Amino acid sequence: MATIEEKVLEQGAGRRSLEQMFEERDRLTRESGHYYGITELSLRDADPLKFERFYSRLHTCVLAAREVARYVAASPGGREMGESLWALTTAEGDSLALSLGFFSHTAAFPVAVRYMATEKYDDNPGIDDADVFCTDDGLTGGAPHPGDTYCYVPIVVQGEIIAWAVGLNHIMEAGAPVAGSWPGFCVDTFMDGFVFPPMKTGTKLKQATWWDNLWKRRTRAGTMNILDDKMRLAGCAMVHKGVHEIVHEFGLPYFKRAVREVIEESRRMVMDNIKALMIPGTYTGVAFRVAKYGDMQKIWAQADRDNLIHIRQELSVDGKGRMAADLEGSSRWGQHAFNGYPGGADCSLYLAMTNTFSHNTKVTAGINLTVTSHYPKGCIYNPDNDFASFANIWAQSMAMNSVGFYSINRALFSRGYLEEAFATDGDWDGVQGAGELADGTPYGFTNFEYVGGVASGAFCYRDGEPVTWAEWTQLCNIGNAEEFEYLIPTMFYLGRKTLPGFCGHGKFRGGLGQTSVHWIVDPGRHLGMSRGGAGTAMTTFTATGMSGGYPAPNCFHVTARGTNLQELIDNGGHTPRDAMEVIEYAADGRLKVDKLEVWKYDPPELQMKHNDLWSNATGAAGGWGDPIERPASLALQDLNEGSMKPAFVAALYGVIATQNAAGEWELDAPATAARRAAIRLARKDAKPAAQWWQEERERVVRREFITPIADMYRGSASFPKFDREFRGFWQLPADFQI
Repeated sequence: MATIEEKVLEQGAGRRSLEQMFEERDRLTRESGHYYGITELSLRDADPLKFERFYSRLHTCVLAAREVARYVAASPGGREMGESLWALTTAEGDSLALSLGFFSHTAAFPVAVRYMATEKYDDNPGIDDADVFCTDDGLTGGAPHPGDTYCYVPIVVQGEIIAWAVGLNHIMEAGAPVAGSWPGFCVDTFMDGFVFPPMKTGTKLKQATWWDNLWKRRTRAGTMNILDDKMRLAGCAMVHKGVHEIVHEFGLPYFKRAVREVIEESRRMVMDNIKALMIPGTYTGVAFRVAKYGDMQKIWAQADRDNLIHIRQELSVDGKGRMAADLEGSSRWGQHAFNGYPGGADCSLYLAMTNTFSHNTKVTAGINLTVTSHYPKGCIYNPDNDFASFANIWAQSMAMNSVGFYSINRALFSRGYLEEAFATDGDWDGVQGAGELADGTPYGFTNFEYVGGVASGAFCYRDGEPVTWAEWTQLCNIGNAEEFEYLIPTMFYLGRKTLPGFCGHGKFRGGLGQTSVHWIVDPGRHLGMSRGGAGTAMTTFTATGMSGGYPAPNCFHVTARGTNLQELIDNGGHTPRDAMEVIEYAADGRLKVDKLEVWKYDPPELQMKHNDLWSNATGAAGGWGDPIERPASLALQDLNEGSMKPAFVAALYGVIATQNAAGEWELDAPATAARRAAIRLARKDAKPAAQWWQEERERVVRREFITPIADMYRGSASFPKFDREFRGFWQLPADFQI
């Protein structure tokens, strides 16, 4: 009688093109409802220990790749923080085993591999064992934005591709007109920077010389980007070698069948987890993001407008453990940097899904098979123009992911998983720019500190915490200030701390957001600075807190140009340590400033000089519950720790406190009771919902919208589903047009 392995070999005999592999995989999965038609986990059931040992070997390859490669050669972002990932995929790009890091980027792998299959890379340029392919393109490679760069190394046995080793990380500078790894103020993809579809860049695990030269010529941080390229390939080489050894040990027939069983097994477990954790039904949520381009530039007339981006998500869960995210009703794509393509959008969507539903199983493409997405053609996540800019999709797609995470956490709370449900925020920020030193040396940079970690949101029973959370990686780490100071030779820290009061409030508050003050010293011939980030203070990050809690405040920046900082330091004066102190010092004259600006939207690239200051505040998290139900003991703790100011605590939380002789805050219980009673009484003056609806409907009928809001509604209403909902809610006639 033939063994299982012999049967597998017989069934899989023959060499196939990459395109044929995709056709077979898609057909068998569609017809059977199981990955690649795997209805029985025969290898696992026949010998569970062998099956688990096999997977352990695969997983060890990618884990070791990360721990070794980032110390071989890497930029600070690649070495010290969680902005990287190594993976092993099937021949079709379906993830099998992942290192720590960018879990959700697995959604990009099949996009790039499918493109290579469709374009028949097997024939030209050819796909051989140990070749090297790279991409950072959103449309053809699935990359969220040009700052995320991928390396693919095919693993070929007996003439057939059996797997890919993948390495990726967030590079330091993307080579766009606006410097940094999140190029701002892009009008189309021709302004996104050094963007390239999947292309063969090396052979035999060695990059071509011309590839290094492209990094040097097309980006401002060529040295750092080449180091990261070597890091990615070094890890892929380790995975490549390890998989060949595993195939030699277990046999090719076993490998080809087992990898499919691994994915099918995890798919089933993800479905079981969804059934256990979610309540069937439909969850909706929205978020907004400003892209203020009006009067910001005079070259591209077609983009000279302000945009209010509308993110609308409907998350549907059925009783079998399947989930679907529908983004119909989100804004149409526009001539700005905040568009994206489905692969990159999925990289954001699966952050919440992977973290929640793959916690007790092998992290594979099983999650991608269970949770599906719909981005209607023409929307901001699926432009009907192949040349739309995708430079900053990661910025606004974090809001989309947080909306999905909120939906999951509402279900977890309803199920009674109180320790797992929290107010989700992923509001990050990044300072970036480029300059030319006094000797003519150009350089580009991104400061990753606020991408490495933000605050966690409030739970229903406790406050959130600062700098402990990052939706996009398990390795929350804001990095060492010293790393960034040598990386960015003209910027030095005057302060780096949490910002008092900067959080979403509630019965339990979110973790405090962070703030830094950067001192510009001897910038040389030129220094231009801008930022990339999830949101701006003109809107909240997401549109809600949890159970009555306040949403988190959003990012803002403060620039002080033309200061007397050197004089202040020489005279022994204090320097500002956070964004609010920059404003306060300028207001009371402690710091003389020629031009003080508070940016509640993305600033353009600003020219910075010696002794100028750049400060930001970001990474705050949302609250949970009614603020006037906050335990007075926690409000006192905030006062004594300096996390809140007394006037704010009294106004929002209704807690009245006084300082004793030792300077400690003590509760005034009668005054607190009276203040909270007054707040409750004032709430009774709220407008009835029916009256509010009637008054607002009249405004809608009269089309009383400012231009960005009218444009937003017009774009969202171009999709039938949102148009029906909008007309139905406001009871508008069929011929009504915005």
